[in-house]
Amino acid sequence: MIELDKIDVKIISALHRDGRMTKLQLSEEVGLSATPCWERMKKLEKKGVIKGYHAELDLKKITYLYFSRVEITIKDHTLAKASSFEKIICSISEVIECEAVLGNIDYVLKILSRNIEEYQLIIEKLLDSCLPIVLDYKTLPVSKIIKEANQSNIHEILTRYLAD
Repeated sequence: MIELDKIDVKIISALHRDGRMTKLQLSEEVGLSATPCWERMKKLEKKGVIKGYHAELDLKKITYLYFSRVEITIKDHTLAKASSFEKIICSISEVIECEAVLGNIDYVLKILSRNIEEYQLIIEKLLDSCLPIVLDYKTLPVSKIIKEANQSNIHEILTRYLAD
């Protein structure tokens, strides 16, 4: 674990909210002069705390997309089967997220498609590729996105957890 102080938390919180802010804006928000602020940011990047900068897209403005979550359960869960499944999942571009979870299911996927018919083709391709691995799946169509990760108040969360 990398230790962060209050200034580091302010830096990553500000960049989480707006990764395009200028050095000057960042230093003003954090309360440091530009050079020390920039040096801290570069150290956080080098240590891997800041993994990258991305544009947030509103895909609904480009085209209609069908979002679905899919819960996957693996047959006789072994490390080899999990590894094979994860490799297959990473090769399917429509699977935009995959999380290994604890409990009655093994993975939760987020899949994007143009419509339910295309979703069906994607899931058939997935099941065909994973035939000896997947025991069960459940589709959860997303009707509305209420809150996304980038809308979280990361500063509040980190401040609370780092205080412990």
